Amino acid sequence: MKMAEALIQLDPNLFMTAVRGGSVATHGNLHELYGVTHITKSMKIYKSGRRFGFLIYAIRAALGAKWRGVDVVLTRSIVIGAITAWLGIKTILECHAPPQGREHLFWLALLRSGNFSKLVLISNKLREIIQDHYPDIKQLDVVVAHDGVDLARFQNLPNAKTAKLNAGRDLNRRIAGYAGHLYAGRGIEVLFDCAEALPDWDFVIAGGTETDIERHRNEIRRRKISNIEFWGFVPNAHLAEKLSVADVLLMPYQKRVSISSGTLNTSQWMSPLKMFEYMAMKRAIIASDLPVLREVLNEKNAILVEPDKVNDWVSALQKLEQEDSRLPLVNSAQRTVSQYDWQKRANLIMGN
Repeated sequence: MKMAEALIQLDPNLFMTAVRGGSVATHGNLHELYGVTHITKSMKIYKSGRRFGFLIYAIRAALGAKWRGVDVVLTRSIVIGAITAWLGIKTILECHAPPQGREHLFWLALLRSGNFSKLVLISNKLREIIQDHYPDIKQLDVVVAHDGVDLARFQNLPNAKTAKLNAGRDLNRRIAGYAGHLYAGRGIEVLFDCAEALPDWDFVIAGGTETDIERHRNEIRRRKISNIEFWGFVPNAHLAEKLSVADVLLMPYQKRVSISSGTLNTSQWMSPLKMFEYMAMKRAIIASDLPVLREVLNEKNAILVEPDKVNDWVSALQKLEQEDSRLPLVNSAQRTVSQYDWQKRANLIMGN
């Protein structure tokens, strides 16, 4: 959604299609759900059928692009990309993972179409992985574009002290924050261990399904941990303001990270949105020391620790108890994140 908004600001004639997901998204609530404001007049949301739902959507979207006479299609779907390319439309494919299962057939079709104009990948590691399996991509125009952030949305956030005052929280307690899913490999268990070791800190967690939250609540009750708060789902438009009570933000990804299906390990090639949002929030970051995260993070803009070494996470939090120790990381992260604005990413992809 953020990329679509950035692209529309580049070209007001851009038209977007999307398939309706599990949550009910309408033109009216896109700002609430995703924090976007500029795409409502340029978007068509298709319903997905029960059988062959996505394939039917892909065909409809591709035929719609052909009917509109578009010059180029940018898509994150290998299926849609293959269809639009074979319909004679120049196609840019953005990949966030290597082709999976039957996607392989559509990938080969796209490669052989003659209209595969550009491949966009979210990390250098992903480029290496795909190139190992598909050496033919060396012939393509390949752009590595890490995910990004809407920097303007974070300019007026309160500092942690002000946010705590506004929320009626105890100023003497440090707060560590986490935002994201609670899938396997996200490191939630590391937060529990840290909370147990640091009773003077509070740990706030935004995100997760009700099922996941209840399962984790049962775990912390069993362990008698009282300094963890589950906020559940927070709309994107309000997340940064709510999470601004945190002094430190955590990215405890493990060496195997799952997505919603639980079948795909993304830790080798991911480019997490929250990494850029954390930096934009002007908070110190502690993150797992994974090779792909080092494409953006380093010892100057974050504290990097081994994913599963709880003592190292505890030590890192203790180092950041005082604001003076956090400021150098925050200032460096601000310089880093200025390179990852969505508008700059859109310019990079479109070659402007």
